[in-house]
Amino acid sequence: MYTSNERVIRNGHLIAFEGEVMPDEEAARRGLSSELPAGEEPAGEKPAAEKPKRSRRRRAQDAVEEEE
Repeated sequence: MYTSNERVIRNGHLIAFEGEVMPDEEAARRGLSSELPAGEEPAGEKPAAEKPKRSRRRRAQDAVEEEE
């Protein structure tokens, strides 16, 4: 079992409140402990295979090209 010693906020989102008790697996998923269950990624990280986000300008250009 893992107990958070402090309130943890990342990117404006509450990850854990002070004194929260959770299983070690949950703490790892939230990125609070260094151990991760096999096959899982830390919370907030993008999978490596995900495409980068296109700019607003590029999306607009693509939309115009699709209409033609």
